[in-house]
Amino acid sequence: MIVPGDIDRLLLIAPTWIGDTIMASGFFRAARTACPSAEITLAASPNLMPIVEGSPWFDRIESFQPSGMLGPVSTGRRLGRTRPDATVLLPGSFRSALTAWWTRAPIRIGTRRDGRRSLLTHAIPDADRSRPVPAVEHYMRIAHAAFGEGHTDTSLALTITPHDEKTASSAIGLDASTPLLLLVPGANREDKRWPAERFAVVADTLFREHGLVPIVAGAPSESELTRSIVDAMRDAPGVDGPSVGLDLHGLKAVAGRAKLAVSNDTGPRHIAAAAGTPVVSLFGPTDHRWTILPGCLERRLLAEPFLPEDTMADQAPNLCHIGRITVEDVLEASRALLAARTD
Repeated sequence: MIVPGDIDRLLLIAPTWIGDTIMASGFFRAARTACPSAEITLAASPNLMPIVEGSPWFDRIESFQPSGMLGPVSTGRRLGRTRPDATVLLPGSFRSALTAWWTRAPIRIGTRRDGRRSLLTHAIPDADRSRPVPAVEHYMRIAHAAFGEGHTDTSLALTITPHDEKTASSAIGLDASTPLLLLVPGANREDKRWPAERFAVVADTLFREHGLVPIVAGAPSESELTRSIVDAMRDAPGVDGPSVGLDLHGLKAVAGRAKLAVSNDTGPRHIAAAAGTPVVSLFGPTDHRWTILPGCLERRLLAEPFLPEDTMADQAPNLCHIGRITVEDVLEASRALLAARTD
């Protein structure tokens, strides 16, 4: 244990991505439990603000944007005005460690990688990345080093605020009692995207069988993709998220309301899982073992389920082409999850 339990001010630097920030729930929980009276500040990228706002773990949230040549200097100095007694960083980049150094916190904790050791007062060993290490496990290793070994709760958490609910209601225009199906057809890489037309078939089938109204979520840059899926539906009255202004605030609430989510390996998958929604997760050439979600009702469908354990899906893009997952695979998993719901 490096951080004293009676510390006054603690600064935490969040991961870069939505999914990683949600998978760091156990770390954030450990920080609050270990330092119950501390003022905890979370530094997070602006795109993460809708995800972390309203969280019970943080007393304040600051923007983290160390971009540009002097970004780490200016950002570190600004965060240093909170006068942190300790800074713990979850990102593994050199720039994040340089930013932490400029906070001038007397204790600076992070993993030992990318030449960061001299910038940290406590550089802990990084995980062995020759094998898939679940992100949840990685963040808990940092929590154990910083706050002690007694923290074991790794469950995901997400706070859905009244503002989130209001935003969702305004965007989708549906009664709160309407059963929803959340579809997430996008991803940050084309090879992680299940064929768009198959989402439409799944939507039509689950609407006919279960009355689920599909909400197709996506970033504004994915509007052409989401629109094509809604247009391809023959029976279901699909809602195109980007066209109705469904942002991350609204997405959180939609995820919480949905009876089921079908998602590629991308951030909204983690949002739905953390909101307690059953998720059918589709994996192509990204290894599912990096992002195992503890305590969630999830069916992970792998393009190549018989890949040797010592081979990562990332290393076999042809064998793990996401198109190998069939519509019937997804429907079977969806029906099983819907049958398993107790509400």
